Amino acid sequence: MQTPNDPAKWTRRDVLRQAAISAVGLAFAPRGAQASDAQPKILFNILGYCPQNAKRLLFPASTKARVVVVNEATQQIELQVEATPVRGDMGSFAAVDVSQLKDNGQYIVRAGVTSANIRVHADAHLQAIAAGVHYFARQRCGDEHKGYNSPCHLDDGKRNDDGRHRDVRGGWHDACDLRKWVDATIYGVIGLTQAMETLAEKHPDRDAAIDEIRWGNQYFLKMQEPEGYVMRWCGGDEGNRHTDNRVGSDDDRVIDTEPCELPGQFSFIAAEARVARLLAGSDKEYSHQCLHAAERCLKWCLESRSPGTSLSLAAGVIASTQLYAATEVQSHATTAARYADELLALQAADASGAELGGYFRSGKDNPEPFRDIHHGNLPLLAMCELLEQFPGHSNANRWKSSLERHVEHLAAMATRSPFGIVPYGLYSGADAEQGRVIGAMHYRWFMKPKGEYPAADWWVGINAHLAASAIGLVRAGSLLDLRHLRSIAQRHLDWLLGVNPFSASTITGFGANPPALYRGTQFSPPTPEIRGGVMNGIGGDESGNPVLDAGSWQTCEYWTPAVAYTHLLLAILMC
Repeated sequence: MQTPNDPAKWTRRDVLRQAAISAVGLAFAPRGAQASDAQPKILFNILGYCPQNAKRLLFPASTKARVVVVNEATQQIELQVEATPVRGDMGSFAAVDVSQLKDNGQYIVRAGVTSANIRVHADAHLQAIAAGVHYFARQRCGDEHKGYNSPCHLDDGKRNDDGRHRDVRGGWHDACDLRKWVDATIYGVIGLTQAMETLAEKHPDRDAAIDEIRWGNQYFLKMQEPEGYVMRWCGGDEGNRHTDNRVGSDDDRVIDTEPCELPGQFSFIAAEARVARLLAGSDKEYSHQCLHAAERCLKWCLESRSPGTSLSLAAGVIASTQLYAATEVQSHATTAARYADELLALQAADASGAELGGYFRSGKDNPEPFRDIHHGNLPLLAMCELLEQFPGHSNANRWKSSLERHVEHLAAMATRSPFGIVPYGLYSGADAEQGRVIGAMHYRWFMKPKGEYPAADWWVGINAHLAASAIGLVRAGSLLDLRHLRSIAQRHLDWLLGVNPFSASTITGFGANPPALYRGTQFSPPTPEIRGGVMNGIGGDESGNPVLDAGSWQTCEYWTPAVAYTHLLLAILMC
């Protein structure tokens, strides 16, 4: 069973359990990466902290000494603070908050003989943000100069319905493979565009980012059919290979001409609306092309599909809201509000007794709590979109109340681990084997390794989930004036950069103890290490123990949603 957070409520069994945890420094015996051997005595974000953000370090649980923070340049003591014990899932630690450090500089944090050097700087994230743009350039498909194995796939592709050639060159490889899934890779356009909107003139290389957005977006525009919908992919599972770059030969990659699932259609709409707004002043013709594509796709969605899940409804809210922002056409605002009404109907009531509240159910016919590794917490992001775009709407108070209930639930769940991250998901019923029972449900920090998705053994690490959740928490914190939500979001970024059970950074080129990148054997040369790439991240085994298997695709493969959401999170936490 889960140990209560309050030590006063511990049973003798809890005391013994926590003593065992303290002895090894972790709640689990994590699989992979030899975590206990590599783990430093202090866990901190090695990339550095922006002055305005929370700065929380984790020490071994036995740390009792007063912690002293020294300015490296002046050798003057800046802070003296006490370490606070923190216990919960994934271990027992001593936490030290040094958020008072606001001046740019290098600082030495000492606790007895243990020390660490941390960086505080307003530009702490800029190199990683610039590297994110570079990552997409290296993942270019159909490019003769910038892609890591250029030129490639100049013959994409061949339709699977009539066998005809369709020029769908361009875009990016989605992961450490050569596939171009539309519904996943579209997040590259969304992340890059939102980061530019967020940073404005602070962006480290606006010209390169715009060039990358246009390069990636050409593929999605080419994948749109005359009816308005976008097709699913070019180069799927059977097309994960290099080709001879000659149109009409036997190795041309197949285009799956079926429409993307509805969330993918809505992501396309949101992406095109964002690009249209971004480039409206510099390239009106291209902006109009993107806007027209978005309008056509929404028309097809409204006429041909009916969203009935939290995922589809939230994606529809975001798409309609972004189209309104680009056009100010009232019908788009009406559509967004209608989808929002249906989404709110799927939100669980307020907590009462042993029952949880504030989360969203999966759908009208599926009461299972919503969770999605691919798109992230879209209901959270959708509520933020509505309140940001329509603060004076007649339903704004309802949306605000919904958002408050949801982030209250997330913030409460984040306290159940010393790392302060949001669990991957709630699950109906109790799970005695895993032991993380909460009310009439249980929760998991990571995806189930079997049975979570239709492919029985498909699972990946939680970096995309963590980064997307953190983005929503920052935005909700601003909308609701809840400053602590930004601090929780910072801990999610910290996790990606080493404040985790393996003390490992899963952002290539930044941080310490990086695991080996996944190298597939289906094609040669394999995807190289790319600075700024974000891996799938730490996952879990059947019992919920953390897993970071060096070289595995589940935990150590690049993936566009993880890269894009992390890129945007870095930008948001800079402002």
